[in-house]
Amino acid sequence: MINTRRTRIIAVVLLLAAHVALFPAFATQPVNQDAGVLPGEEEFLNSPDQYLGTQVETGGIVIDQSPLTIQVETTRGTEELHVRGMETTPELDDKIRVAGTLHEPTVLEAQRGFVVPQRGRWYAWGISFLAGLWVLARLIRHWRIEYSALGFVPRPRPLTLRDVIAWVRPTEGGDDA
Repeated sequence: MINTRRTRIIAVVLLLAAHVALFPAFATQPVNQDAGVLPGEEEFLNSPDQYLGTQVETGGIVIDQSPLTIQVETTRGTEELHVRGMETTPELDDKIRVAGTLHEPTVLEAQRGFVVPQRGRWYAWGISFLAGLWVLARLIRHWRIEYSALGFVPRPRPLTLRDVIAWVRPTEGGDDA
């Protein structure tokens, strides 16, 4: 069915277009408190009166400690939200996630929450980056691109560092006669 180069390119373009079109519609779960999906900042900051007295959850960067104030990013920009009753005391510039009851449009009474220190974020980003490099190295080592078929095929033997060095630096002595 998809044997020619042209049909493969068309199939890839159509799949990518479908992915881009469907991603915004199905990327998040709808609010369902019975299933544990609480309204997030996009819902309760856009229409706070609807969510007053209900459980919500959000996250943001701590910009003030007294009172605890976080900067929450939404699609409309950034908003400030005051958090009361949090058991831990986060430092400035820490990222926190908190769930609680919305008492006023910008005041949240925390029932549970946790702090993600800056070093924790850098650690997660660093580990993710290294994991991506490891996967890319394994892909390059064990697979090659078959341009005529427009796809990946397994290598007859895994690529080694010696093979790469020989490819980058061709052997000397070629046509010196």
